[in-house]
Amino acid sequence: MAALLRRGLSSSTVSRTLLCNGVPSRQFSSSTGAVKFDFTDLTRPHTWYPIARRKKRNVILHVGPTNSGKTYHALKKLELSSSGIYCGPLRLLAWEVAKRLNKAKVPCDLITGQEKEVIEDAKHKAVTVEMADVTSDYDCAVIDEIQMLGCRTRGFSFTRALLGIPANELHLCGDSAAVPLIQEILSVTGDNVQVQYYERLSPLVPLKTPLGSFSNIRTGDCIVTFSRHKIYKLKRKIEDDGKHLCSVVYGSLPPETRTRQATMFNDESSEFDVLVASDAIGMGLNLNISRIIFSEMEKFDGFEMRPLSVPEIKQIAGRAGRYGSKFPVGEVTCLDPKDLPLIHSSINCPSPILESAGLFPTFDLLYMYSRSHLNIGLCQILEQFVENAKLSANYFIANCEEMLKVAAVLDELPISLHDKYLFCLSPADTSDEIVSQGLTQFAHTYAKKRIVRLREIFTPGTLKVPKTQAELKELESIHKVLELYVWLSFRLEDSFPDRDLASSQKSICGMLIEEFLERLGVQKPMPKKYSKLNKQG
Repeated sequence: MAALLRRGLSSSTVSRTLLCNGVPSRQFSSSTGAVKFDFTDLTRPHTWYPIARRKKRNVILHVGPTNSGKTYHALKKLELSSSGIYCGPLRLLAWEVAKRLNKAKVPCDLITGQEKEVIEDAKHKAVTVEMADVTSDYDCAVIDEIQMLGCRTRGFSFTRALLGIPANELHLCGDSAAVPLIQEILSVTGDNVQVQYYERLSPLVPLKTPLGSFSNIRTGDCIVTFSRHKIYKLKRKIEDDGKHLCSVVYGSLPPETRTRQATMFNDESSEFDVLVASDAIGMGLNLNISRIIFSEMEKFDGFEMRPLSVPEIKQIAGRAGRYGSKFPVGEVTCLDPKDLPLIHSSINCPSPILESAGLFPTFDLLYMYSRSHLNIGLCQILEQFVENAKLSANYFIANCEEMLKVAAVLDELPISLHDKYLFCLSPADTSDEIVSQGLTQFAHTYAKKRIVRLREIFTPGTLKVPKTQAELKELESIHKVLELYVWLSFRLEDSFPDRDLASSQKSICGMLIEEFLERLGVQKPMPKKYSKLNKQG
């Protein structure tokens, strides 16, 4: 719609355009004889995507447990297609697919929020799901981990891809718990829907006894916990025994660092033969794990401490016994004997059926709503829109607490509604004080000067190897701020011109974090092929 406004069309013209696309519903006022548009009516989201609705798509659901080959079969279809798009939940997955297709001589672009690698003559794309293009025709599309459409915060991006991608064939990979909901959602789109069920390719065995002593740790083990502090505590405890070196994987590590840590763990010639990780291993990394060991069965989810859900336990446990690895049978156990019953019941229990998918209003809808609610800021617009939104039983409004926090700050600044919405969509963790300060400073500088030079916010050359976990956390936060700058530079290119500088400093952050990991625990040098001399790859 921004393009419509730039061409000078009035808001009433935009309303008619949106109406033709099926976005708002109409209400007739008997007192005035006027037609009113209800922009909070979200009961027919499939009509938001007229290009996809002009196709009769063949939708194939590939469903089954972890390590069942469902994604492999979908990607084979993508590889053989004349044009296509892969949509994944993580940058790591998009990277992996782009690398796979290019290696198979199928030119494939990589597009995520933080990078764009364009390959000559490419007719395929590997993207993070938020970057899915719903305006271009494709022969084939793949949406991975489709059950995430039920995620309270990110589910709306999966719903958008499901309803909006105009592909002749749409392949959906994920948990069978999503099947009834997807069938119901697509019952009104005119698509052909079929389901292919897969069985796990290698056995997954829940053990009858806990680990017992840490002296029972063996090569191929992965110990799972849910905080940075506990990860490094467990790493040190295992390495102090002198038998093993541990790679680490957790969410706030830079993606490049996570990939290299995983590569070291997978490499049989590496001394790093044990993994200590968070639930970040649940998606996005191929890991040669023999045994998953849960150190605890609850996590802080950003709001409260809560027990792990059945799908979370199955997703993590399912990483053991990867098909084709040297561990043909996966095993699962825990540290605390009282956790064994939950592990056993979860492994043998089907995931709860998904009941609804996430939705979130587009900028077009919020803009049109704002036209009839003048003199209020984006924060109030969001609050009122969410409060008044009308939904069918198949959908819920995504949790927008983070967006509301950002919007409250932005409403004090003289920038457009569109730019406020853009800043609110950025990958900024407002619970991280450094990241929150970075976002605020970017927004204030943008409002004042319309150009944000990185050197005004951050001084290159000041980064150093952290010596403590507190310094490590700070460096990880700085990495996130630099990622935020890169993200904004792809959307406001003229106003954030220092993308190359931010990217190079981001790489330095990753190298310094890895040097910290080298020095932590047993003081053995990292194998040369993984050293910082090779970290630019």
